[in-house]
Amino acid sequence: MTIYFYAHTDNRTGLDRLRRSAALAKELQKEYEVYFMTTEFRSATYAKQHLGIKKAVGIEDFRNVGTICERGDILVYDSNEHNETIHQEMIDFFGAFIRISYDPKDLPKEKEILISPYIVGENVINGILVDMDYFKDREKSIDKLFFYGDSDYEKRMLEIAPQLKDFQMEFLEGFYFFVDMEEKLTPFFTTYHPYEEYQESIRSARTFLSFSPQSALEAVAAGAKTIYIQSKEEDEYLSVLERAGVKNLGYFDATHLQEALLNPSVPNKEYLQSLSVEKVAKRLSEYLKSSS
Repeated sequence: MTIYFYAHTDNRTGLDRLRRSAALAKELQKEYEVYFMTTEFRSATYAKQHLGIKKAVGIEDFRNVGTICERGDILVYDSNEHNETIHQEMIDFFGAFIRISYDPKDLPKEKEILISPYIVGENVINGILVDMDYFKDREKSIDKLFFYGDSDYEKRMLEIAPQLKDFQMEFLEGFYFFVDMEEKLTPFFTTYHPYEEYQESIRSARTFLSFSPQSALEAVAAGAKTIYIQSKEEDEYLSVLERAGVKNLGYFDATHLQEALLNPSVPNKEYLQSLSVEKVAKRLSEYLKSSS
C-alpha cells in the first residue's frame, strides 16, 4: 500500500506544513511505502536530506497531484490552497483523503479524515505532529537560540536583528533566506547556524525564540523554554502553544522580550507526547486497514 502526501511549501509560506506532515510520513514509512509531494523541488530535496523522507518530489502546483496519483489512492493533504469545489473533488477522487488542519474552527467534511490538535469525534484523529526525534535527550550547548522562520521574503530580520544584539543569542538560518542575509545578520549574533543544522540546533537549545509555531512546538518537545513571537493576529496555533507551555510574546518588542526571558514558561512536553505523531500514525494505520 502506498500513501501519498502533499504539503504546501514556498518562499512566502515556509516549511511549517512540511515539517509537521513529514513527521507523520516518517512514522508511516515504517510500515508503508510513502511518496511525498511538495510545491517546489528544493523543499522536496530538503525533505529527503533532512526530514527522513525516502521519496519526495516537487510538483509546482497542488492541482498536479492528480498527475502522480490515481483515482482510489490514499492522500494525506496539508495545504489551504484549495477552494470548496476542489476540496470536494479531491475527496471524491481519492480512496482515502486525510487532511491536516490546525484551524480550531475546521470540521471534517463527509468522507474525509481530519487530523487536528483541537477536535475529537467521528472522522477525526486528534494529534500534534512533531517528529519523535525531538523528544530524545540531547546536551544543551546553546543558551539562547533565535529562529525567525524558514521564510523572510520581506527581510524583516534586518529590522529586528539590531534590537537583539545585546541579548547574546545564536541565530538559526531559515531555509528560504536570501543569500545575502548571513553577511548582514552575523554581526548581531554570537553564532550563525546554517539551515542544515536546524534539528541539532533546536535540540541543543536551552531557550528558543521563534516566529515559527511549528518550530516552537519542536523546541518544547526537546525540552527548551520557548518564546513565540506572533506575526499575525489570526494564529491557529495559539491554543496549542499555550497548552504546550510556550510563552506568547505577541508582536515583537525588545522590552517585552527581556521580560519574557526573565520569566520563562515551563515546557510541557508531556502534553505533546499525549498527542504524539506516533499515536496519530497508529490510529491512521488502523483506519486504513479497516477501510481496505
